[in-house]
Amino acid sequence: MSRLLTGLVSLSLLTGAFADESLLRSALTIYSSFDKGVDADFAKGDPKLYTWVDRGKKISRAGLHTGDKSGLARGKGKFGGAISFMAGDAPWIYYTADKNLAYNTSNWGGTSSFWLKCDPVDGLAKGYCDPIQFTPRAWNDASFFVDFNKEGKPRDFRLGCFADKAVWNPGGGEVPETKRPLLTSRNPGFAPDRWVHVLFTWEGFNTGRKDAIARLYLDGTLNGTLKGWNQQFTWKADETARLLLGLHYIGLMDDFACFNRALTAEEAKKVHRMKGGLGSLLRKNP
Repeated sequence: MSRLLTGLVSLSLLTGAFADESLLRSALTIYSSFDKGVDADFAKGDPKLYTWVDRGKKISRAGLHTGDKSGLARGKGKFGGAISFMAGDAPWIYYTADKNLAYNTSNWGGTSSFWLKCDPVDGLAKGYCDPIQFTPRAWNDASFFVDFNKEGKPRDFRLGCFADKAVWNPGGGEVPETKRPLLTSRNPGFAPDRWVHVLFTWEGFNTGRKDAIARLYLDGTLNGTLKGWNQQFTWKADETARLLLGLHYIGLMDDFACFNRALTAEEAKKVHRMKGGLGSLLRKNP
């Protein structure tokens, strides 16, 4: 009888694990392992990675066209390969956001997840460094980003959720950083020989109320919450919203992904603990 009960409990746990992974898989909108190339392994929208070869003229080319300033780092990722950013002035690269981020004009929620490895003391380029930035316009206008501040040893790691500029900064003047929709993380733990898992969620955006919430998780643990803002993000159909990677950032990135809803705290832990990274969701659910 005890063996039977043990077997039933094990089966129940296994079934629950598969169910959890199925829910994660169904919410996934884009995933890049950087194991075999720079294009996404899975994408609801366009899987191609683009290089913004001339931002002034808005000219982009499919593929990685950054010379020796960024490239694939085979075998150097958290799981297999990674993408390596080697110069702060590298041309910007991105995936298009259309369908890959599941934008919603009302009550919008979502998640982004990725691994970073860098030297926050001596290894970053001068000025602000944004490992990721999602926006159709600018860093301070309907934009998500994580960045390393331009000063400090080590530099602060921050999450920014900047609504339409006319909403969060209606006066249009200079706003002190302490008055901006920024969350500064606590002891993020970046080091040259250590991978850090970064995951942030947002929910209740585009409601017109000041009850939107964004959460930052580092290595599976809630690190901070950003709330009290009217998070109105207007991404127009005639604009190209981009999922930009590695802006002025020097370091490695692996296992980049987005989801169409805010993951729960337990799901954030699960993603962090996945031995094979999020690619395991695709291998188990072809």
